[in-house]
Amino acid sequence: MRSATARMGRLAITLALTIVAISAVYPLLFMLITSLKSHGDYIRSPISLPAHWTNLDNYTAMFNRFDVGRLYANSVIYVAAAWLICLAVSLPAAFAFAKLEFPGRRLLFVALICSLAIPTVTFIIPDYVLLADLGIIDSPISVILLWSATGTPGTVFLLAAFMRSLPSEVIDAAAVDGAGYFQTMRRVILPMSLPAIVTVTIFDVTGWWNDLLTPLVFLQSESQATITLGVATIVTRYQSDLPLLIAGLVMAALPPIAVYVVAQRYIRRGLVLGAVQ
Repeated sequence: MRSATARMGRLAITLALTIVAISAVYPLLFMLITSLKSHGDYIRSPISLPAHWTNLDNYTAMFNRFDVGRLYANSVIYVAAAWLICLAVSLPAAFAFAKLEFPGRRLLFVALICSLAIPTVTFIIPDYVLLADLGIIDSPISVILLWSATGTPGTVFLLAAFMRSLPSEVIDAAAVDGAGYFQTMRRVILPMSLPAIVTVTIFDVTGWWNDLLTPLVFLQSESQATITLGVATIVTRYQSDLPLLIAGLVMAALPPIAVYVVAQRYIRRGLVLGAVQ
């Protein structure tokens, strides 16, 4: 009786997970199939399979007509710069919250956690006024600074949770050997925290890559646009040619999907950072 009940339970769980997987994968498959159709094929039968699976005309048109290479380059440069700034601030802060004692540490950490509950959209107007006063609207600097600033609290929180589990004896041994703060960070903390760094990098980079609101508000020149903003602009101009638009969406979505697929084990590990002390 118990074995039958257990089999039914496993069957129900498998069925539920299958439904979830199909619902998650279907939109991507639909996008890939539609992007391989011509406009005429899509009009004749929106749900049919492509007549030619090697039809890459829509992707070629995206590169030739909309300079997708430049949009990709902009996104890569902005994301990389924001990542470097965010890590440069977050690593020392996380180490201080996790391993150092100083007045107000708990209060500052609670304030940091509370900031995570505030939607970033609420800061759009104050940020715009501040950056306009600094004269960096329609400059990549504005997007880079905003991305790094909004990503820092969550990055500090995850890194601090991981660093608390690091053995304090190793840090004390480095201090006994004469290592200073920055030497300890570079030679001890960074190598031991590499899994956590990779995890927060995945979360931050994919979030920034997919961000539309920040570039839309703070970048006004087409030459400064990111791939996500560029595809959104194309959508508003060429709404009638859906396969072409879908091809642009696929090109914008593939990099973060590839990152998740390649680094999924780090993502799973990141879900339990700091869970075991």
